[in-house]
Amino acid sequence: MTELLGRPAADWIAEQGLPLHLTSLPRIRENVRAFTRVFRDLYPRGAVRYAVKACAHPVLLAAIRAEGAGADVASPFEARMALQAGLDPRTLDLNGNCKEDELIREALASRMLIVADSAEELALVEATARAMGRRARVLLRLSGFHLGGVTGEAIFTAGPWSKFGIPLAEIPPLLENLGAYPSVRFLGFHTHIGSQITRVEPYLAVLGRMVELGRVLRDRTGACPVLNLGGGFPVNYLEEPAWDELRRRTAARDGFSWNLGLAGLDADGVWQGEAYHSPWPKEQMVEAILRGTVTVDGEALPVLRALESLDTPELLVEPGRAIAEDAGLTLCRVAHVRRAGGAHNLVTVEMGVLSHADAMLEGLPNRWDILEGPDDPEPFETFVAGNLCFSGDLLARFQTRLRRRPRRGDTLLIRDTGAYTAHFMASNANAYPRPPRLLVHGDGDVTVMKRRDRYEDLFA
Repeated sequence: MTELLGRPAADWIAEQGLPLHLTSLPRIRENVRAFTRVFRDLYPRGAVRYAVKACAHPVLLAAIRAEGAGADVASPFEARMALQAGLDPRTLDLNGNCKEDELIREALASRMLIVADSAEELALVEATARAMGRRARVLLRLSGFHLGGVTGEAIFTAGPWSKFGIPLAEIPPLLENLGAYPSVRFLGFHTHIGSQITRVEPYLAVLGRMVELGRVLRDRTGACPVLNLGGGFPVNYLEEPAWDELRRRTAARDGFSWNLGLAGLDADGVWQGEAYHSPWPKEQMVEAILRGTVTVDGEALPVLRALESLDTPELLVEPGRAIAEDAGLTLCRVAHVRRAGGAHNLVTVEMGVLSHADAMLEGLPNRWDILEGPDDPEPFETFVAGNLCFSGDLLARFQTRLRRRPRRGDTLLIRDTGAYTAHFMASNANAYPRPPRLLVHGDGDVTVMKRRDRYEDLFA
């Protein structure tokens, strides 16, 4: 049987059972280093803030700290975890649209950088800081950008309709009234377009606007020392030929997508929503941004020159998926192989979609494989369904190609499941236990991030 992360897959299964999530800590560290190398080579004033929501554990965050990165936190326990892992609170960005009072007080006491998500929250931060005798370090989060269909609607977070950020139209009057916030030190601006942004143009459009606003802030306060471009840097779930084939077959409506749906195609056959391949995956997107051109106050400028015109601010990024996704593997067991719709293969596995969260959104075409047995001359194309009692429980909405017809009891391997997938929507639907999640170290050590639920845990 296949070896996974330094051990035979059979050993993992015998010890932990199925389904099972594995995450490679060395790969996470390698991905952080790749981002920091881009900044070192092109813009030494850049820095990484790992988005903790992607995959979280104190041991993982200690490794992030060891690689010289900070973190983007958005809840009391995420902040507590980062502090427990030894991260300097000044390298923690407190994000999110619903910060609890105690979390704001903790951020002020420890000198975290607070990303103000609305004018109302900014007023709350001012009042809290004044009551504590503190001065808050704040970035203003921007939204209201008209960028078109840059990714899936559920993961686009900077458009005109967004629960995140301060609309661009509200920023100029706010900047004219900074004197109303004597307990706030305005350091700059933040935005986060969304997740799996596969084109560089949206980032350049947003960055150009941020530089423009940074100049206004500098005129008001004397400096704009920080810009935070967020994350959303893409992962290549498919290589270019497979991505081209997916779009072609989906356009042809040949049953490649579940129930003959149009998937990501609009009426004109143009792909809309989350894309699965980019010429600039992971850290290469940051490199493309830094080598790109932005428009600032009507003038086209190379990005590095535009940043220099703003006195070379610290440029922060918050990759999450791009750091954790390709570090993750998921194993599950085949239950049945049958036909659906009278025409298509359907494999049912002993794991629900709530343990494979990305499939809940747009059905990522993750790479699947069968671990046991030899290949067949003809590959086996199939959809994959889970074991939960609702029709949306589909783990593969695009036909995935396996190297042979699977049998009951076979083990399926799903790659690129390190970010969000294992935990973000995990629940005990149908009273199934949540699977274990293991963080695998390079020296053979293993950290149990989450053990498998017991019956008693479900009803404690």
